[in-house]
Amino acid sequence: MLWLVFTTGACNLRCDYCGGSFPDSLVPHRVRYDPARLKALVESDPEATVIFYGGEPLLNPRFIEWVMDNVRARRFGVQTNGTLYRLLPDSYWRRMNVALLSIDGREEVTDKHRGRGVYRKVIEAARHLKSLGVETIARMAVTADTDIYEDVTHLLSLGLFDKVHWQLDVVWSPRWDFEGWAEKSYLPGIRRLVDLSSGSSRG
Repeated sequence: MLWLVFTTGACNLRCDYCGGSFPDSLVPHRVRYDPARLKALVESDPEATVIFYGGEPLLNPRFIEWVMDNVRARRFGVQTNGTLYRLLPDSYWRRMNVALLSIDGREEVTDKHRGRGVYRKVIEAARHLKSLGVETIARMAVTADTDIYEDVTHLLSLGLFDKVHWQLDVVWSPRWDFEGWAEKSYLPGIRRLVDLSSGSSRG
């Protein structure tokens, strides 16, 4: 089973998808549940995969270390914006099976929504984690600024990401003409990606 382990509701960025940290009253900035209970639950599952989640989970690196040292799981991973990767020692990264890194494609698209300089920090993180043997997955938030074909192929061309996943920001935002964008940009881009993956092309 996949276990999403909450670490903090705080975040060091203010991406325009969610606005940064959640209010502490809504999503606590500190772990308030009993770690011993977490250990018992996870260890009851012989196929457990633990994914650290936030907020930005790397704002609570000591908790991540405690879980990895004390909770028996088959696999560990983290979903992170990547900018704070140095807060977790390499000895723990080497034990991490996968890192899902938030990056939205090309530099101009990523930095527009996540903040100036974020793209380069995520690329630095991906390069370092890949050198340690961690599987790296790009995690895109798709907006009206996204050219799905250009942004996905850009990330794949870097040779730093084993996979590219994405979700549509329409879940969070009513601020754009989703149907018009899907018809004119997204669906044609998806068709081009399908053609690319199948080795065919349209004239």
